[in-house]
Amino acid sequence: MGTTRIKVIDLSSDQKEIKTSRKHAEKLSGVAILKEEKKKKEKPQAAEVTEKPAVTKTTEVKPEATEEEKPQKKVTSEKPASVPKVAARHHHLGKKYHQASSLIDKNKLYPATVAIELLAKTSFTKFDPTVEIHLNVVDKNVRGRVNFPHSVGPQKSKKYLVFGDSKSKIQAEQKQIIWGDEKTIDEIAKGTLKPKRDFDQVIASPKFMPLLAKVAKILGPVGLMPNPKNGTIAEDVTSIIQKTSETGYEYKTDPTAPIIHTSLGKLSEKPQKIQENLKVLIASIGPTKIKKAVLTSTMGPGIKLDITSVGR
Repeated sequence: MGTTRIKVIDLSSDQKEIKTSRKHAEKLSGVAILKEEKKKKEKPQAAEVTEKPAVTKTTEVKPEATEEEKPQKKVTSEKPASVPKVAARHHHLGKKYHQASSLIDKNKLYPATVAIELLAKTSFTKFDPTVEIHLNVVDKNVRGRVNFPHSVGPQKSKKYLVFGDSKSKIQAEQKQIIWGDEKTIDEIAKGTLKPKRDFDQVIASPKFMPLLAKVAKILGPVGLMPNPKNGTIAEDVTSIIQKTSETGYEYKTDPTAPIIHTSLGKLSEKPQKIQENLKVLIASIGPTKIKKAVLTSTMGPGIKLDITSVGR
């Protein structure tokens, strides 16, 4: 690449035109000196620009401000966390409930007679509440059937599904009975005959049990599979139906915990009737299997019960 030639006119010289290179022409005209002065002026400006981000980074960090803000954040987060806990614990409680619970010593075990009397004093509902018993037992598999001496609710006529031979004696008692056979078992398996809708209890003699194993997955989950513990298996099915009362109750532990919940009657009934139902239930389960017992009425506070006083 060739060098460019330019003409330079120097007024102080006798020569009108001088042919020379570009760099040499800039030296003669003073352009190079001006460029160097510009560079010197721009250097401090560039240094200032590079230093500014460093200054801004240091000014953005405010350790004192963040330390002061931390306790404020903790205070604001604690308030909403504490409010739901109180609301969840006392959302259904009111002045009447607290007044009723003040009559009960939470650390005391009350005898059955005293506990039933306290139920009437601590009840504040406008309707006739139900007397309930909650039992903590030693095992999750505690279950059975009990016939209360007094009704615990509206009487309901039961429908029986019976696998046995004594038809004539039972028919005279005017009970709703379905006599079962192999065809009946097939109807249960197909779903045309449904438990809790077409029958409320299943009673069978031992020879029918191998056939009923076919529908055990249907009857078992609803608690209708014949079982010696429940007294629904016997050679004489007539005696089972005769002993079965309309006030019978099948108790069993809760699926998630070893607790049994049941009702003993209405609070308006005589205390003696409630105590007799309680006595029969405790005797059926067994006092040694019960760890803790709490007696209560609907929406009322719980009263800890002394199990040893029930049989007296």
